[in-house]
Amino acid sequence: MTIETLLIGGALTGFIIGLFFRSPKLGCAALWIVPLVMIAYVYAWQSAHPENIRSTSGLDFLFVPLWPSLGAMGGYVIGIALRYFILSKRNGS
Repeated sequence: MTIETLLIGGALTGFIIGLFFRSPKLGCAALWIVPLVMIAYVYAWQSAHPENIRSTSGLDFLFVPLWPSLGAMGGYVIGIALRYFILSKRNGS
């Protein structure tokens, strides 16, 4: 996966979380799904491809979850902003 793919995937996930979770505390807690899933993905990929393990493969656990997490935070902010914009238009204020 490229950095762009990880950023876009994280942004879409964060956007969906921002739209559907009403409480900011619950939404921020739900954002923890992104790095945890990516750590599980790195573990599963490295377990399935032991022939491709290098001395720097341990850094994958640090840098692979970083990009989708950054994208998810940006997408979350956009999702919340869009939700509040839609709600303010519905209420007429």
